[in-house]
Amino acid sequence: MKRKAFNIIELIFVIIILGILASVVIIKMNTMTQRAKEAQLKSLVGTLNRSVGPAVWFKSIEEGREGSIAFAEYDAVLDRYIQIIPDYDTAPTFLNCNNVGDGIFTNYIFGKNYEVHCTDGNKTSSPKFRLYNETESAYMD
Repeated sequence: MKRKAFNIIELIFVIIILGILASVVIIKMNTMTQRAKEAQLKSLVGTLNRSVGPAVWFKSIEEGREGSIAFAEYDAVLDRYIQIIPDYDTAPTFLNCNNVGDGIFTNYIFGKNYEVHCTDGNKTSSPKFRLYNETESAYMD
């Protein structure tokens, strides 16, 4: 007797296997998306530390503010230096930078809650930015 089609049990097994494979792929995709967002935020912090922070710090020294960047007019010209990652939860601002280093420059929620912390500059050192994972209570550098 020749078979011309699959029987119902064979089809059920194929559907179950495809369902398991699909669930594994979906989990991997979510993990990859989270890692991509983290990499994007780490890149932002690197750019802030290497170019934006020193540029604004130098401007502050030129203007006699002893290296402090915690002024509203520096926020107004931020877009000259960098394009901030969209979808932030709180608008980026240098006003929150402080000497302790826990001032929140901006905040993002990408599955986890991320904050970019900033330390204000002074006469001898430029401002520093760090990525903080608030969900895990840890710095990511």
